[in-house]
Amino acid sequence: MNTAAMAAITLIGPTNLPLAPLLYPTHAAVGDVDGNGVMDVVVSCRDVTGRLAFLRGIGGGIFAPPELVTVGEQTDWVEIRDLDGDGKQDLLASIRSGYGRMAMLKGLGAGQFAAPVMILAQRNPAGMIVRDLDGDGKVDAALVNYNSASVEIWKGDGAMHFAQSQVIMTQQWTTGIPYPFSIITADFDGDGDIDLATASIGGSCISILRNLGSGFFAEGQTWWAPPVGKETVSIANIAASDIDQDGDIDIISNGLLLLDANVTVVWVNDGAGNFSQKIIRPGGPDGYAWTVNAADMDNDGDDDVLMGSALPGKLTIAEVAGNEGGSFVHVASKLGGSFLRDMTLVDIDNDGDRDVVAVDIAAHNVMIYRNVAGGVADDPPGQPSGGLPHFKNGSAASQWLAQWENDQGSIAGEIPAVCGPGAGLCEEPHDTPGCIRTLCCEAVCKFNPLCCEFEWDQACVDAENDLCDDFNCPSAGACDAFHAGPGCENEACCGFLCDFDPFCCYSIWDETCVRESSVYCGATACSIGHNKNAIELLEVCYQRIDEGCNRVDGGSIAAECGRIYESTITTDSPRDTDWFRLDALGCASVVVSFETEFPLLALVVNGPCDGPLEVRQAFEVEPCSSGSITVGNSPQGWLVLSAGNLDRVFRGSFPCDIADPADPPPGPDDPPFVPGFFGLHYRASFSAVVIGDINGDGHVDGNDLSALLSGWGGSGPADLDRNGTVDGADLTTLFSNWG
Repeated sequence: MNTAAMAAITLIGPTNLPLAPLLYPTHAAVGDVDGNGVMDVVVSCRDVTGRLAFLRGIGGGIFAPPELVTVGEQTDWVEIRDLDGDGKQDLLASIRSGYGRMAMLKGLGAGQFAAPVMILAQRNPAGMIVRDLDGDGKVDAALVNYNSASVEIWKGDGAMHFAQSQVIMTQQWTTGIPYPFSIITADFDGDGDIDLATASIGGSCISILRNLGSGFFAEGQTWWAPPVGKETVSIANIAASDIDQDGDIDIISNGLLLLDANVTVVWVNDGAGNFSQKIIRPGGPDGYAWTVNAADMDNDGDDDVLMGSALPGKLTIAEVAGNEGGSFVHVASKLGGSFLRDMTLVDIDNDGDRDVVAVDIAAHNVMIYRNVAGGVADDPPGQPSGGLPHFKNGSAASQWLAQWENDQGSIAGEIPAVCGPGAGLCEEPHDTPGCIRTLCCEAVCKFNPLCCEFEWDQACVDAENDLCDDFNCPSAGACDAFHAGPGCENEACCGFLCDFDPFCCYSIWDETCVRESSVYCGATACSIGHNKNAIELLEVCYQRIDEGCNRVDGGSIAAECGRIYESTITTDSPRDTDWFRLDALGCASVVVSFETEFPLLALVVNGPCDGPLEVRQAFEVEPCSSGSITVGNSPQGWLVLSAGNLDRVFRGSFPCDIADPADPPPGPDDPPFVPGFFGLHYRASFSAVVIGDINGDGHVDGNDLSALLSGWGGSGPADLDRNGTVDGADLTTLFSNWG
């Protein structure tokens, strides 16, 4: 008889611990904060007054009324750690804002904390990992940044100082914005180092960032969520577990669907940290699938899965048979309020089994589900909440839920919660309410409240054109220097860049704004003309061809040696990408030379579409200039071209200019045709690499021989076989390709 099937997971409750109405809880960290031997709870909160909630444990899973800890900013995550080795618990929190930061609060003992110390991070941090990532015995941190689409690694020195060691971009090749939201850690590839995994709402992907040793991480390897029927599964949260008990760490994610019942996705580890196999399991019966976690709840030796939903909030418990490949043998649900945003599985009452500490962001509650012996029955089905926006797909629903601050659409009746980081662009229609430029969004929604209640439609875009021209330009601060305020003092540069990168005018003038202003401000529009030998890849307005792995039917271009290709880029929703296959070159390697009228981002991506996809090279070309990279023939290689730079991908400002005579834009779902500043055309020339052509003039001759002899015994470009030394083997290669 299956012991897992006989085991009983019995959760009673929830016991609701109410927070103040302005506190929108996002995560509960559990630990003995005040040093009395009893578990306490610290709760990160989206709160306009910038406070955390601290609930002192009394014992037996009972807590005193919440105390408030001032941070000064909204927080999306908090961890309890002794950051300086003094035996007192400190706090490290991620600050939820475009002006991203980490807040350190030194523990003074007895649950008291010093004033926060802020560390500047990238745009809109969401999830956080606080662990010893490099094995030096000191606590480090990893942030996943929702708007920057990046992971930041911060090395700690054991004395409450952190230094940024690495920034890793996520899924630069996606059509949309990835919106990475959650981050977890485990040794996924079994090499003894702690790796990282992230989940992306916009891309429906997970990515594994392998620890290469000493806390340095490789570029992410990405796998897509499987479709269910004709619908793409949207994921927001992930958990690590050896769910099938085969000795390696798998990943479990939520699976939000609009047309079918929610699911749980089990991403099966092949033992080497690859996740090509995915299994669809049952999910919660009601609401929008949102959070997920895993632990051995019934003490039978294998992990069980818990899932939380939104609108209505339900807690779903799946008992797992690990010896049957991680199958779900019993699934039960309990009522859970409105929106279970996050849950922590920990023994809160010291009785030897794990309980559930959950947070309800909509109802302002911390909820305790106590794990006790006995049987459990399903609670009656909940009823979906009414008055919700109409969502086009699961990803749009997840993005809306990720920005939740108030079910009435405002914070304390002031700034609409749907305005700001994570919302859509103000200058583009989208099927979720609000837009990203806070001041502009407020002005438009005051004029037309429907824009912040239902969707940002064409009427909202029209209002943006009328109302949002003059926000934050000019402002104090040089355009070529970082400053902690929006806009800059040069009105022309500020106005141009704020249309191009709205973050620079609603948050701070960060290092990305500084770099972009130095490149793009004062630029002159240009035309690269037409090369009569080029193959034209015409893109009719909004058809999005050659999208490669971004669409099942997206198609791609079989790049060939000696060919020249010309095409256009359009990044009105959704973003346009062009994928060139590198398995049809007909030569070993090529130099790809680019000419472009717009900021061009070139990525060399390896892997099958289903995953793992991995960026091997990233290269940017400034507008009205040229550049080149060398790429090799690869059976699963891609050259992906789009608008962007190494800091971010671009959406907007590049409208389509090739109309389909049979179906001219704009259609009902098309953005209006508004010319942008930059041109739309690029040219990519694929020239075969000649082995032995050291000076790159296209011929192997005496000049190359002289270069080889001059470098004899050393290394460098004359080391043709890349063995580290210019020697006789290189001379033989050169003579074999002479002429």
